[in-house]
Parts: sequence; structure tokens; C-alpha cells
Amino acid sequence: MLNQKVQKTRLELFMLSVEQTRKRLEEEIQLTNSIVLNIDEAYDYAISQDIISPIDFPSFDQSAMDGYAFRIADLQKHTQLEITGEEQAGDTTEKAILKEGCAYRIFTGAKIPLGADTVVMQEKTLRIDNLLSILDADLKIGLNIRLLGSQTKIGETVVTKGTRITPGTASLLAGLGLNTISVYQKPTITILTTGKELVQPGQSIQSGQIYESNSFALIHALNAIGIKPKEIQWVDDTLKATSKSIEQALIDSDVIILTGGVSVGDYDFVLPALQQNGVTQLVHKVQQKPGKPFYAGKKDAKFIFGLPGNPASVLTCFYMYVLPSLKKMMGFSQSNLPTIYMPLQASYKKKSGLTHFLKALVQEHSVELLDHQESYKMNSFAIANALVEIDSAITELAQGDLVKTHLLYV
Repeated sequence: MLNQKVQKTRLELFMLSVEQTRKRLEEEIQLTNSIVLNIDEAYDYAISQDIISPIDFPSFDQSAMDGYAFRIADLQKHTQLEITGEEQAGDTTEKAILKEGCAYRIFTGAKIPLGADTVVMQEKTLRIDNLLSILDADLKIGLNIRLLGSQTKIGETVVTKGTRITPGTASLLAGLGLNTISVYQKPTITILTTGKELVQPGQSIQSGQIYESNSFALIHALNAIGIKPKEIQWVDDTLKATSKSIEQALIDSDVIILTGGVSVGDYDFVLPALQQNGVTQLVHKVQQKPGKPFYAGKKDAKFIFGLPGNPASVLTCFYMYVLPSLKKMMGFSQSNLPTIYMPLQASYKKKSGLTHFLKALVQEHSVELLDHQESYKMNSFAIANALVEIDSAITELAQGDLVKTHLLYV
């Protein structure tokens, strides 16, 4: 027993730490090509070059609401203003000229008449025929006017390279008159699932078999960043079949995600199959729990991620390594999960040597470490909204201690 513990400790010394693994992957990631998409097709892509505004926005002084445009100095001379015109949004005629002692009926988005410096909302006025009384005691010059270029000036950088395109980004760019955008292409991905014991959901199951679930987790996780896997294969547990599937996937895809078979058991064929296909190993085995056998490799510009077969290990390694790598590949300036520090709801103890990733539930003022943390159990992952990362050197945490908390869904 003592010799087994010594051997295990020596093995962990040769493993990469979590931080070393992250750094190794960051050093190797290469950006995908830049492509041009229509803005309405570009949601959740990363912009591949800074965007410069081609226009001032607004491109003219405009009203921020329905009301009346007037010159505020006229209120010192006139108790009532004469309404002499009307400005509607979208009117392309020459800008109206406001005379002294007069006001213009105006609508949201309409041009401000020349000479007007204030807009009063219609609810704070009294109109009798063409005479206007203003009932707003808080008036000041410029009220309710959107000035030319007050959002964006021509030649200004409005969005920087690496920015994720959200509905707000799309609205901003379309409002500046842009209809296409340069973005980083999303990689094509093949998922290879190994395991002779696996049966597809919906089929009958026999003794010794389990239902395959890892591909479903990966499909949903990839969909969350706008990627639909090109192909999903279930690979027979032989070296020949595994090697052939990897060979074809390297031709068809930019990234391969394998689940299962990345350890060194008698029926784990992924590592020798990758070697047969000329894949260079970047990472194999990480000082962490769950997901210690995690693998990453590279062939030319193609990336291969080997995830352990247990479903909680699959998702943990995906969120900690695969997801940041894919987002970095796609040019996102922010590639890691959002991370905050939250107080623990209850104390926690562990042995030193491995970094723990624990399924957790972030609540209003604290984070709860869930039950069922074993790598084969998914009932905790099904309700978790975070992973708590506890460093390898830490052995004990008290209630209320701040812990590194990676948010899964934001």
C-alpha cells in the first residue's frame, strides 16, 4: 500500500498543474480565418478588426421625445409662444427656421429647427389653438435634445477587435449604416465517443451496458457558443477503428473532441491511435479532480482534445480547457468563463496535491458546494450553475471563505 502511494505521488509530480495546462494551451492556439458575414447572421461571432464609425450619430440634432421645440430665452419675454410649424421624424426637407417667440410641434427623432435650443415634453404644456403655455419649472438649455455626434463621431473606433457580437452590438453597427462585418470563422468540430459499453438512449440495454450521454452534453455546450458539430461518431473499442476515425476527422474538421479511452488501460486505444496519426501531445494528465486524464494534442493547425469518459469529467474539462481554447481560436478577447469570488456556504476539506473542481450553486450571497461530486454522477451537474476551483495546495476551507467561482451560465 505504501509503495502504491509513493508511486501515485511521483506520477502527480510529472503531471502538469491546472495553470500550466491553461498556459500550454494558450501558447498553442491559432486564430481561425476571417470571413465577412451579414450583421443579421453574425450573432455570437468575434469581430476580427476594429470598427470605425463611417458617420456621426445622430447625424443631426434631434428630439428625444414628443413635445415642442423652442428657444428658452423667449420665455423671459413671452408668457405664451406661437406654434408656427411641425417637425416629424423622417422629414427630409430643409431644416425649419424658428422665429423669435415661436415654437414648433415636434416628434421623437425629428430634426430640431434652426434656432431652437430646448424641447419640452407635451405633458408639461398647455396648448390652446396655436398658443403654447409651458408648465415645466425645470427647463434648461439642451433639454430633450440629442446632439449631432453625441453617441458616435465619424472616424471613432466604436467596437474593438475580439468583441463578441451581441444584439446590442448588431444594433449599434446597423445604426451606423453597416450591413456586413468581418468576423473570425467558427471551427468545424467532430465528436468521437469511445466505449464498447455505451448504448444510445432509446435503445434497450443489457447487463454491463450504460447509456451514452457525453455527446449530448458536448452538443449542448457547443451550441451555447454557436457551434453545431459537423459530425458525431461512436467508435468501436479497437485500435484500428479508433485510428481510422481519427484519421478521417483530421481531414474533415479543425477540432476533434474525443471522450473516453484517454487513460492507459488495456482497452484505451486513443493515445496510440493519435500517435499513429502523427498528433503531437501537448498535455496528458493534469493535477486535478475530476478529469485527471485530460489530453490535448495538435497536428498542423488541427487541435485534438481527449476528455475522460466519466460524464462529470467531460463537462469539467470542457469548461476549463476546451471552451476557452475554442473561444480564443474564434478570436474572442474574453475566452474564459466569467469568474467571481464568493463566500462558501459551508466548510470543505480535501487532501493536497490536486486542484478540485466542484459543482456548485451560486446563490444571492454565497456559493453552495453540491452533493454527489463523484465523476460518474451528473445529478449535481444538472442543477449546478458554477464550478468552484480549489487550489491543489489548499486542504481546508471554513464557512465564509472566499473561493474562486466559475459561472457556467450567464
